[in-house]
Amino acid sequence: MSLFERLDELAAQGEPAALLTIVRKDGSAPRDVGDKMIVTGDDEYGTIGGGTVEHLAVQDARSVLSGADDPGVRTYELEPGGNTGMVCGGEMDVFIDRVRGQARLYIAGCGHVGVELAPLAERLGYAVTVVDDREAYADPGQFPDETDVIHGGYGDVLGDLPMGTETAVAVATRSGTFDQEAVAAALDGEAGYVGLVASETKANHVLDSLAESGYARRELSRVRTPVGLDLGGSGPAAVALSILSEVTMDRHDATGKRSTRLNLDDLVVVRGGGDLGSGVVYRLQQAGFPVIVTEVEQPTVVRRAVAFGAALYEDEVTVEGLTGRAAADIDEALELLADDVVPVLVDPEAAVADELNAAVLVDAIMAKGTFDTGTRRGDADVVIGMGPGFEAGEDVDAVVETDRGHELGRVFYEGAASEYDGEPGERRGYTHERVLRAPTDGEWTPTVAIGDTVTAGDVVGTVGELPVETEIDGLVRGLVHDGLSVSEGTKLGDVDPRGESVDPTKISDKALCLGGGVLEAVLRLR
Repeated sequence: MSLFERLDELAAQGEPAALLTIVRKDGSAPRDVGDKMIVTGDDEYGTIGGGTVEHLAVQDARSVLSGADDPGVRTYELEPGGNTGMVCGGEMDVFIDRVRGQARLYIAGCGHVGVELAPLAERLGYAVTVVDDREAYADPGQFPDETDVIHGGYGDVLGDLPMGTETAVAVATRSGTFDQEAVAAALDGEAGYVGLVASETKANHVLDSLAESGYARRELSRVRTPVGLDLGGSGPAAVALSILSEVTMDRHDATGKRSTRLNLDDLVVVRGGGDLGSGVVYRLQQAGFPVIVTEVEQPTVVRRAVAFGAALYEDEVTVEGLTGRAAADIDEALELLADDVVPVLVDPEAAVADELNAAVLVDAIMAKGTFDTGTRRGDADVVIGMGPGFEAGEDVDAVVETDRGHELGRVFYEGAASEYDGEPGERRGYTHERVLRAPTDGEWTPTVAIGDTVTAGDVVGTVGELPVETEIDGLVRGLVHDGLSVSEGTKLGDVDPRGESVDPTKISDKALCLGGGVLEAVLRLR
């Protein structure tokens, strides 16, 4: 039997194999370019030279078969200092490819779902076998000519059929007892996919019964039930499509996610692009959610080195490798999203959430309950408030605690966050002293920059004609933008007494913690 005949035989049995081919030879080597061998999980056929080089190549081939490594060229150095330790004095490149076995689908039950599933699977290249214990149902006339129809007991028939990683078993019998027999046979045969068409109650009964008969919960966790992907629709044809979609997804180790360049199904709109809101944006974007930031026309952005809202002044900002850019309108925002850029829109009411039917709206304005931001439950599928001023279960779906301490970042699905006490966060004993505030109404002109080191009494800028001095030594961590019109008492910046140990270009631990809380709420409620 030739190697290719052997490969066809293995494929027909549903057994994957690795095909090894010498594609380059330099100097002395035991075999020639074009020589081949086949490696399976347990056996080897043919040779590419024997000895250490073949032993290493077989190991590499089995790593490819297991999915631990990708197919491709491996180089083996046939000399004492090389990776084989051989003394031939040459070098050899071997291309290792994975050849999949014939995909098989066994359907236990020839009822409505089986009748729809078989022809659909045949069209996608599966070798289909259907089994039913009722002779009237095991009727070849109901199925395509290529389908193998067997009349017999589910456990006995499936137990005699060859199975492996390329085999899927869909169980859709009329009885929990028969379901149990079929599932057990599929697990015993180590089928790559086992799906059970059953209600939650019936499925639990089947799995509990199998557990009682000795099957480990780890084994039973492989049983897909409820079966299939959530595609919508109803009726046997829709169920068959959802099953085959899941079977194919698992076989190809795919995600089942949309492949579109831009998917707005999970769009998140974040109201407020300050440093805390930007920590939320960063967490969500890193988790794969498309995010749009909305702001007022001239936001008071203090820690602007880590705030996407600063893009409205600077056109573009980069926060820990993530770019944010001002967008003139929704169309431009969508164009930026498609390029993995965070769009920042002037949109104080976050109207974009309604216009694009956003999945999630996060209120990160940080009003601290001092005024009503206008965010309401129903503005998106999921609405999340940050800090005081929101009631989970009433005006929003969830509230994230923003007060430092043991509860920071905790998500409340009922109730509210702790009330704002007016105290800035403490740093080395300093609270109010580390905050720079406007002494009067007027235009702000800074004389220092973020990242500068200052000493108590230093003038850091002016509002109108009045100087603004720092009360403590430290590092300037935040400053609002030059030229901003401010009112008396407005926060202009902050000085961190920890000095140069703080990196003002890094998102704060607090902002990341809040981002984690928001991400939890999104994943739970979405």
